[in-house]
Formats: sequence, C-alpha cells, structure tokens
Amino acid sequence: MTNRLTPYASGWLTFLVDAGIATRLEAEDAMGRVAAAAIDEMERRRKLKRRQKRSRRKRREDD
Repeated sequence: MTNRLTPYASGWLTFLVDAGIATRLEAEDAMGRVAAAAIDEMERRRKLKRRQKRSRRKRREDD
C-alpha cells in the first residue's frame, strides 16, 4: 500500500500554506498523521473481521 496525496488533499495543503495558517512542513506532518490514523483504523477493522470470521467458523465446527 502506498500513501498518495490526492488532488483534494494537496489543494488543502496549498491553501493552509498560502493562507499562512501552517508551514509546508506542518501541513505535511498533519496529513501524515491523518493517513497513519486511517491506516490504523483499517487494520483494526480487518483484524476484527478476521476474529469474527474465525469464531463463526469455530462455532460451525463445534456443531
């Protein structure tokens, strides 16, 4: 999986920098934190689904 900035995201980075709200480095760091949080959430959901699938399979085997 690769992290890519979408045109929408890069537009926000440019806006924040041009408006003087953040430096380029601060904006990129913030985007990195958001991306990392999204990846962590996806992994958490994947693990939960896998755990649920295993428990359903185990219940079927027990029957």
